[in-house]
Amino acid sequence: MEFVDRILNIFVVLPNDLQSANSTTLINAMISIAFFYFISRWFKAYIIRLVLFLFGISVFYEVLARDSYLWDFDFYGSIGLFVPHIEIVEITYLIIKEKTLFLYNQILALIFYIATPFIWLYNLFLKLFIFLKIKKEQRANEKAYKKYYQEEPEQTQEENNYYQEAKKEKQQQTKKEYTYKKEKKQEYKEEPKQETKQEQTEEKTYSRWDSSNPYEVLGINNEATQQEIKKAYKNLSKIYHPDLTLTNKDEHLIIFQKINNAYMILK
Repeated sequence: MEFVDRILNIFVVLPNDLQSANSTTLINAMISIAFFYFISRWFKAYIIRLVLFLFGISVFYEVLARDSYLWDFDFYGSIGLFVPHIEIVEITYLIIKEKTLFLYNQILALIFYIATPFIWLYNLFLKLFIFLKIKKEQRANEKAYKKYYQEEPEQTQEENNYYQEAKKEKQQQTKKEYTYKKEKKQEYKEEPKQETKQEQTEEKTYSRWDSSNPYEVLGINNEATQQEIKKAYKNLSKIYHPDLTLTNKDEHLIIFQKINNAYMILK
């Protein structure tokens, strides 16, 4: 409620100040605001601009609680400090968004990397369980088959031949299934190692900024419109502009050049 009261106080105090103010007061106010505005605008580094914006906002918030504005020098100074850097709010949002997405992708990749051996073990135990289950069914069928012939000693020779052929076909089918499972098991042992090695190589060498695809550099899909391309270019330029960082200027300069090259291709 205090914040709302201070905002509403502007509509009460400012009209009263303007009625009692003369042309000299207004000229001095404009000169003071312009003085602080151009001094504040001279700074380009991101962290300095953010500090000036926050400091100007805090002073301006304190001034709003007063009964007069136009005769307070800090009122003009606060406006001159934060107005040139209003854009820093959008830049800060874009930086946080970019870093958060990067951290999310890294954590997700780490989770998949850690879970890979457990998934491999799960599939291995599942295949072993299925194999043992098939063997158990085969032993149960053989036991029932032997018991059947012990209880039916008077069966005909034709029936005996039929069951012998059925047993032989069952054994051949079981042998084929076992061979197929063994081959699949061998392939499964070899393929994950190759994929893991390839994934590790890609993780070590791949970089978004080294891509030859301009759409990937700008972080957009291949069907993006010109408006989406321009928006992505502006957002990345605000984040990686060399003048906006106090450190890693060389790295930001290289990334900024690649962003420009990608935009020029798609423009």
